[in-house]
Amino acid sequence: FFPRPASRPSRAMGFPLADVLTSDDLIEEFACKICTELVEYTKCSYTKCGHVFCSSCLGKWMARAGTSWDEAREDAAMNGTNPVVGTRCPTCNTGIERNTVSDLKLASPLAWRLLGRVKVRCPTHTRTHCGWQGDFSEVDAHLTDSKSHTGNGSREKAPRTEGTNACADDQNETDATTNAEALKEQGNAKFSAKAFKEAIQLYSKAISVAEQSVANAGADRTHIASYYSNRAAAWLHVGAHKECVEDCRKALVMDELHVKAHLRLVKALCESSDVSGASYAAAVALKKVPLNREIAQVATTVEMLAAYLAEGEKQLDENDPVGALETFTHANDAVPCAVATLGIAKSEILLGQCDRASRTTLQVIKRDSGNSSAYTTRGHALCLADDFDQGLKHLKEALRLDPDHRDAQRIFRKMKKTFASLGKAREAVKVRDFEQAETAYTDAIFISEAPEKSPLFAVTLGERGNVFLRVKKFDDAISDCERAIDAREDHKYAYYVLANALLSLGKPEEAASRLKIIHEIDPGDETTRRHYEKALFEVRKAKRPRYYEVLGVSSVASVPEIKQAYKQRCMQWHPDRLALASDEEKAVAEENFKSLGEALEIMEDPMKRKLYDEGYDKGAIVERAEAARRAAHRGGHGCG
Repeated sequence: FFPRPASRPSRAMGFPLADVLTSDDLIEEFACKICTELVEYTKCSYTKCGHVFCSSCLGKWMARAGTSWDEAREDAAMNGTNPVVGTRCPTCNTGIERNTVSDLKLASPLAWRLLGRVKVRCPTHTRTHCGWQGDFSEVDAHLTDSKSHTGNGSREKAPRTEGTNACADDQNETDATTNAEALKEQGNAKFSAKAFKEAIQLYSKAISVAEQSVANAGADRTHIASYYSNRAAAWLHVGAHKECVEDCRKALVMDELHVKAHLRLVKALCESSDVSGASYAAAVALKKVPLNREIAQVATTVEMLAAYLAEGEKQLDENDPVGALETFTHANDAVPCAVATLGIAKSEILLGQCDRASRTTLQVIKRDSGNSSAYTTRGHALCLADDFDQGLKHLKEALRLDPDHRDAQRIFRKMKKTFASLGKAREAVKVRDFEQAETAYTDAIFISEAPEKSPLFAVTLGERGNVFLRVKKFDDAISDCERAIDAREDHKYAYYVLANALLSLGKPEEAASRLKIIHEIDPGDETTRRHYEKALFEVRKAKRPRYYEVLGVSSVASVPEIKQAYKQRCMQWHPDRLALASDEEKAVAEENFKSLGEALEIMEDPMKRKLYDEGYDKGAIVERAEAARRAAHRGGHGCG
């Protein structure tokens, strides 16, 4: 919503070929085919086809140039080549992509050094009459060096007399003003080429020259406001908001009607999260320049931003993270600023999206490494993601930056106590003090106030569920694990504990059903596969015939006792004894008689009986017995 300032007139992106002294044959390879000037030394791009361009020129070219499919097919048909869709090299028409463009200094160090050795003269010589000549790599250093760049290096100085002093002073003031303007234009050129650090150096030199000139002559300083405003724009692009604010205020002291200084001041204050300061600056700008449409638009935008932020904070206080996330997103869309971004991160934390919150806050820290609120929010997110090591480090850094930061103090104390409780609980589990472990895990949940969708909440519940399992509180274990899985659907540990609790309650089918979910999420996990196979084994075990009950003997009965019981049961269920029974009774007797035969087959064979006692069903028993028979046969054949 901030209006883009009108583009200032400036020379082409590259260095003027008219100021190059080296022969044309050498510099031809270093001439940008887009701006037709010598490529920028510090911002030079190298394409895969071996051509060099000013980085800003090539960036703009790739943003607006492109070949459609129809154009590519038509061109390919005419030239007998494969169709190339997208951006083409301005020099050789080869297709290029952004990931194939690199910095000349990295791609070809030798070529970059040769570029730096090109002989040039001062680019301001036509205005300042500076007579400097040197290497291309030294231009920026020359322009910011008062000894080298004097503005009158090639002009002969006439001897000064008393009558010529006033005229000489006027001439010196004119030379200084001309030099300052020339330096500002060079800064504008660097700004256009996105070489913002170099632009700041040139603007600073222009300010120094202009301020010295004004101090010596006692002249009006209004024209210097544009120098400060331009440097403020460069500060803004490198994320130096404090310096930008200072320059804008200096510019407005010199010229309170400077529109761009007003706009940049408001934007810098917004981006540095000083929304109240931005609102005040916008109101002042609107009062000073009431009829300017851009300022009116900015004032409206800042007012909208303040309303969004207030509403977002209210929604966070009311525990409405979904609404807060939407509101802060609108605020950040209106004016990208740290306070809105951190509001988004806080909303993500309440929604349990701690990884996203960590990434969101990292963007703020990269832009402003001194933002204590960003370290606080990221430290909180990391702790709630069960990364206490990094989380507590971030919270300590927040307190180092701002020892009085209340949120940092509160969250640090809370997370430190939570970490201590978790450590106490885990140590108690190791020594099998499950009562102490249960209490410590419960304390950790209470102290942390972790959102129910956060990883820390899921991890703590899963581990407490295991404690309940160990003391045979199966229902409590199942409840904790269900809540942990609801918080994090891929929480494998909670699935394992849940399955073991269900198996302990004699619910193997339900255990296998729950483990199947996590097994399908990650089929390659060996631990999950073992748990799943164990549950399936228990399902088959529960469905197999109860042979001891069929025979009517105990599990420690001897083979003779089993055979005796078999004979007795056969007399009871033999089909010949039920010749006069109904069809239904005969079917039952036939099924029971068949089960007796299977039972005897398993129970009289020591190996099969052992496998049955271990939980294998008939199919698995027969399969393993057959495998053992084949193995024995191969061994006997080899010995023979």
